[in-house]
Amino acid sequence: MLQDKVYIFGHKNPDTDSICAAVAYANLKREIGVVGATAYRLGDISLETEFVLDYFGVPIPELLTDVKGRIGDLKVYDPVSILETEPIKTAWDMMLNSDTSRLVPITDGSNKLKGILGMGNVTQIFMDDSDDDITEHHEILYENLIRILNGRQVGGNYKYEQFCGNLYAGPVPDGAVICDKDIVISGSIENAWKLAYEYDFGCIILTNGIAPKGLENAKANIVCVNASTFKVVSLIKQAISVRSIMNTSGIISFTKDDYIDKVLEIMRGNRFRNFPIINDDGTLYGVLSRRHVMGVAGKKVIMVDHNERSQSVEGLEQADIIEIIDHHRLADIQTEAPLYSHMEPLGCTCTIIYKMYKEHEAEIPKDMAGLMLAAILSDTLNFTSPTSTSIDKATGEKLAAIAGVDIAEFGRAMFKAGTNLDKMSIAEMLNVDRKRFSFGEKSAYISQFNTLDFEAVMKRKDEILQELANFYNANECSLAMLMLTDLDRNGSEIFAVGRAKEMADVAFGMKSDQNHIFLDGVVSRKKQIVPDLSKAAGGSAV
Repeated sequence: MLQDKVYIFGHKNPDTDSICAAVAYANLKREIGVVGATAYRLGDISLETEFVLDYFGVPIPELLTDVKGRIGDLKVYDPVSILETEPIKTAWDMMLNSDTSRLVPITDGSNKLKGILGMGNVTQIFMDDSDDDITEHHEILYENLIRILNGRQVGGNYKYEQFCGNLYAGPVPDGAVICDKDIVISGSIENAWKLAYEYDFGCIILTNGIAPKGLENAKANIVCVNASTFKVVSLIKQAISVRSIMNTSGIISFTKDDYIDKVLEIMRGNRFRNFPIINDDGTLYGVLSRRHVMGVAGKKVIMVDHNERSQSVEGLEQADIIEIIDHHRLADIQTEAPLYSHMEPLGCTCTIIYKMYKEHEAEIPKDMAGLMLAAILSDTLNFTSPTSTSIDKATGEKLAAIAGVDIAEFGRAMFKAGTNLDKMSIAEMLNVDRKRFSFGEKSAYISQFNTLDFEAVMKRKDEILQELANFYNANECSLAMLMLTDLDRNGSEIFAVGRAKEMADVAFGMKSDQNHIFLDGVVSRKKQIVPDLSKAAGGSAV
């Protein structure tokens, strides 16, 4: 199942309302018990929004690129692994005692994945290999061998880290060439004396709990065990290092960033049930089972300040939309289940969110009040836009009192910060607040940029037209437009480029040989630009 997190975000190319609404609403949701509510942004913030967040000491929300389900969103098995030098007995015990995964990841000292081990790897050892060639084909660390035998070392020394000689059980064959790499198992103290003082064994294992009397001066490492000779022989295979038998090639692993739908496709074509998950640095993150990804629910999301797919995050079709808070017209969002929707014909989404704070009797912190005030001033152009209502103005005044700011003074400082072209290119200016609209079979990208230095921007009109043309040629659309709003004159210069420019000609009285025109009193894209373009196109906008 997905972790209990709620993603709250506004539209792409976020304006101040989009960012502030997400932050303020996430704060409200947490206040009323939705602890996983988190604000995100769907693009770079504008200079205006940067000024607002900095003014009230609020960090920039994290960038959200998509809401597709990823492995990192799942609650997977913990990253329980063993070192590659461990004996297979350790891996076998882990498999038997696990009520989750039968896959054992093998790691090195830095927790980096080196291989994987399954039950089949271990059982094959006991079925296929004879005792005669065990050290030839597999690594057995001497320390692991003694541990598996539960042995007690009482004298002498085995010089090698790895058991790399021959293993003898009982009498030594005539003519055998013994060296200090070899190990012999004896169930008789008398035989042990002979083995210790007549041969050059590296280790003598005394079985059946025999006391090592008389072996005090033996050069060989004397190891006492309580098990029988037969049991000792059978236990030796359990001391084989896991790196001798683990799978190291053809391993199917995933990362936290892998999309769940893509992972499912891979799983369907594979017989394994469990798969390691690794971090970017190669270290182990966890273990993924088929059950983790079957029937998983989408991420829970709340959309603020928009309700159009084209303006929203990638992968929205895979998400579980649980709420929409917006002040725009109803567009093309469809959901599989009922949802909570709060939409009102107000000038700003944050006006709605203020009302929701009041409905829940939640305290509005000073910084949240400042953000919501800034959003209202931005969206209503300091209450001069035709979208502005008396409710927006009354709400703004109440929020200003909580935030402790003067509306006129703060508003002008905010707009001035957001219209400083010394800090941005024309291309960046066009991208500050750009939205896509569909008009039947035609589509238009419409940017809006508010300025207190209209004449300075208009001196760069040729650059503006060139950048609009560049954007139009690089994107699938019928029209690319800029609404350059003069905050002092309360009007906008409309720029239009594209094969459907006749829509702008009809809607705004622009001549065929013109690419821009000033419209007095036009400051709202939502109420004064989009509706007129829709009429010119002969339909409604989507």
